[in-house]
Amino acid sequence: MGYLGPEILTGGIYDTKSDIWSLGCVLYELCMLQGAFTAVNTTDLIKKILGGPYPSLPKSFSPELRDLLCDIFQQDPTIRPSVGDIMAKPFIISFLTKKSEKTVEELQTTLDKLRTLADGLESMHKGTTIGSLTGGVIGAAGGITSIVGLILAPFTLGASLIVTGVGIGIAVAGGATAGVSNITNMVNQSTDRLAMKNIIKEFQEKMNSVVTSLQNIAEGLEILMQSSSSKIQSAGFNVEAAVSAGLRSGKGLAGTIELFRVLQVANIGKVAAQSARAVRVAEVATGIFSAFFVAVDIFFIAMDAREIHNIRQAKVNEQSGDTSKLEVMDTDSTTELTPGCEEPKAEVKSETMKFIQTIRQTAEQLQESLDELSDVISFIPKI
Repeated sequence: MGYLGPEILTGGIYDTKSDIWSLGCVLYELCMLQGAFTAVNTTDLIKKILGGPYPSLPKSFSPELRDLLCDIFQQDPTIRPSVGDIMAKPFIISFLTKKSEKTVEELQTTLDKLRTLADGLESMHKGTTIGSLTGGVIGAAGGITSIVGLILAPFTLGASLIVTGVGIGIAVAGGATAGVSNITNMVNQSTDRLAMKNIIKEFQEKMNSVVTSLQNIAEGLEILMQSSSSKIQSAGFNVEAAVSAGLRSGKGLAGTIELFRVLQVANIGKVAAQSARAVRVAEVATGIFSAFFVAVDIFFIAMDAREIHNIRQAKVNEQSGDTSKLEVMDTDSTTELTPGCEEPKAEVKSETMKFIQTIRQTAEQLQESLDELSDVISFIPKI
């Protein structure tokens, strides 16, 4: 009830100007942390809305904001500003411009996080591979020790049984080391997967916010240009002559003339073209986001499945006591090491490293989009 315009309470027509009144109520509440219209009962509340006086902001707020609220709280809906009029306010355009610049800086930070995540994933991959290999080597040593103990059993009696026991213990320890490495890898992968998706989601939301602001700025500048031109023509002044003479008569006319010159120099048509360019940048970025989301899902689903298989296989080997053959898991391939065999050649590029390369390529593509957005913002005139 406290957000309804007076025309609604008197049976008038509900239109966009009624929403502007509600916007004024929200704006006042955001500034003052209390409702614009409050009363102990509905009857008193209606009297306040219909009779006024309407609330205004204290002088601690900017004159532009106080004037805007005064324009919004007009009894006659036709006098209230439209959305376009509000977006054409110079201080609104200036605010959106600064906000866009700040958001682009935040986007750069977000992009740096993605690069850092790629570096962390690479380090984790190397660490996990080393952990698996360490466990494998320990397990192999234990297997060899136990075999030696069994061979010497007829000759050394009890001593060989001790050797065999030690060998089995080492083998179990090796399997446990590899198993812990695989479990740790799964946990880290799940965390990285969520982090990557959150980063891309944040990047997409902020980029769309910047593009929307740029569209609003372009529309506001166009309306402002038309409004300034109309005011100057209605005043009957020559723009160049008025500025050179330092005209100061008329409410805000000198400022309007100077603003008109700024907008002329800025070329509003170019600003509008840059706004369309920003939309195209967002469309390209959306394609990059979609492709990367698919790549993330495919990679981590495959990695999860592989790690589960590794852990199960390690348990089977441990229960069967089979230490003659060892599987070394590096999250990318399964390599069988048999005592006496030559060491297999390492893959030129593992699946994990390919995915890390995909992350870095995505970051570079998004960097290009971000640089283009920064270039678009540079076309906005400072008013």
